[in-house]
Amino acid sequence: NNSTFANSTGWPDPRHRMSAKDLATLATLLVEEIPSYYEYFALKEYDFDGRAPANRFNRNPILPLGIGADGLKTGHTEEAGFGLVGSALQDGRRVTLVISGLDTARARRVEAERLLVWAFREFEARPMFAPGDTVTTADVWMGEAREVELVASEAVEAIVPLSVDGALTAEVRYQGPLEAPVSAGDAVAELVVVVPEVGETRFPLYAKTDVPRGGFFSRVDASARLLLQSSVDAVAGALE
Repeated sequence: NNSTFANSTGWPDPRHRMSAKDLATLATLLVEEIPSYYEYFALKEYDFDGRAPANRFNRNPILPLGIGADGLKTGHTEEAGFGLVGSALQDGRRVTLVISGLDTARARRVEAERLLVWAFREFEARPMFAPGDTVTTADVWMGEAREVELVASEAVEAIVPLSVDGALTAEVRYQGPLEAPVSAGDAVAELVVVVPEVGETRFPLYAKTDVPRGGFFSRVDASARLLLQSSVDAVAGALE
């Protein structure tokens, strides 16, 4: 969303820019979408054919720290300073960080270690829904069924600072009622989870089952319910 690429090498160029957020997004995709290639980032030594032997060592400073680090990539230019996209896994929970603008390689290592230790120590993951769990139902218009269950395709969890005492809030948002037909697997809504002091995280929700367009009697029933609701709203407005 906030990156432009002027070359395929990464060498400095006035038109070459990549935001920290986009780097974190790319790192997450590497981990989740191509794990067979991501494994290479954890190698501490790799002998490239035809390259100087001294160049075979992984420069990632967090790999040997014993904190679950398994990636990703260092960077350094005169303009951007010393940077790192780092990632670590502890007890099934992954933390990914992006830092840039450090003055020395040592400062990069110290800051990366400090941030990772802080993230694992001061935050916890609170599970909310497992993959396939029904979160709620959504109203359906002109369908064989009046509603459809909404499910999450992946685990829904909130990352919460340990210092937060307030309860989490969550709401489901969608443009409703959904108009039939609805197909299983359609992304039709989103779950918005708000964590105090952190902000909101959005998770897509999907229709669990097909809801075909209803026949004649289903459409008559839907129209009748709409007319009834319109009448109720009109009476309520008059009473006000």
